[in-house]
Amino acid sequence: MIPEGVSPERFYFMPGTKRPKIALIANTAWNLWNFRRALIESLVNEGFEVICMAPADGFEAKLENLDSVRFLALHCLSRKSISPFGNLRTLAELTRLLRRELPDLAVFYTVKPNIFGSWAAWITGTPAIATVEGLGYAATAPSFFRQLIFRLYRIAFRCVEKVVFLNQDDRAEFIYHYVVRPGKTLVIKGTGVDTIHFYPEYGDTTEPVFLFIGRLLSDKGIREFVQAADRVRESTPHARFQILGSPDAGNPASIEASELSRWIEDRSVEYLGQTDDVRPFIARAAVVVLPSYREGMPRVLLEGMAMGKPVITTDSVGCRETVEEGQNGFIVPSENAQALADAMLRFLQLPPARRSAMGRYSRQKAVAEFSNSVVLPQYLRLIRENLEKKAVPSSST
Repeated sequence: MIPEGVSPERFYFMPGTKRPKIALIANTAWNLWNFRRALIESLVNEGFEVICMAPADGFEAKLENLDSVRFLALHCLSRKSISPFGNLRTLAELTRLLRRELPDLAVFYTVKPNIFGSWAAWITGTPAIATVEGLGYAATAPSFFRQLIFRLYRIAFRCVEKVVFLNQDDRAEFIYHYVVRPGKTLVIKGTGVDTIHFYPEYGDTTEPVFLFIGRLLSDKGIREFVQAADRVRESTPHARFQILGSPDAGNPASIEASELSRWIEDRSVEYLGQTDDVRPFIARAAVVVLPSYREGMPRVLLEGMAMGKPVITTDSVGCRETVEEGQNGFIVPSENAQALADAMLRFLQLPPARRSAMGRYSRQKAVAEFSNSVVLPQYLRLIRENLEKKAVPSSST
């Protein structure tokens, strides 16, 4: 327990006590490095021992270079496999690692860790928190697959202390389908964005560059982006449309490399490949565009906003929470290339002063609602509360 009189904003460990051990588990090391690094560093600064578990993908070396962080590779977890035997092996591997490491708390991210990790936590008696970052492919999958995912989640969430959602819509849907009890849920808007790292560069961005950042998936709205680009260029040939990202081989929603090649050959878009640092590309863009069908909380928009860019996105779950219509961008219906093109043309017709004002409002909104300084304390508070709950001995009768 936190000693009386000590600020609750920091967890203190009494001399001679063991440092609490936190396990963070996701479907890729890339996910932990890109989306959880600030939380990991905050936990380390507060005195926690942190274990990261994920399939190795090259980013484990970056995680291992962080102080007081260990990385354990998951060899059986495949985010694309639907093999029952493979999933049973994933459950067995997670159970074995949790039983061996005995973390004081496990925090799960992404679909398979949420489901199989929660079951493994129940088997090993490990207190756990699940984090729903969106439905992923299940959001647009056939109804039977979606119902199967909900049933698996329903069983899994009986095994955890808390379920975190990134937006109110996802929370409401899970409650509506009786997947989780309302009192077990919490909404934290995103994973936090580093508004110092992502800082406005007020150079010459008068060139009309529309930038799409993300995996090249149909449900990210990539085809609508290309179709809108073709329509806008009919009346505004000097407008430029850039794509930063790559196809996701094995994902049912991924576009084929041949389709991307055709877009490049037709000069509909400029393909920038993929990068570990999106900032130079955002800095040169006039507006960041994400016509996604559904998100948890779109990180690319938050990073663009933090860099002072207006955004155009859809009136879909997660996306709509980033934009105040006309203030820092525009919201359009999803799966509607014409509406997207109209919003792009509307942006191009704005005077430079109005575009700049929208960018400044984006920056203000990112800092006030989505920055690390706002979001991370909520995660740390949740972790502290669950550790304190575990530390309180049951009263004898």
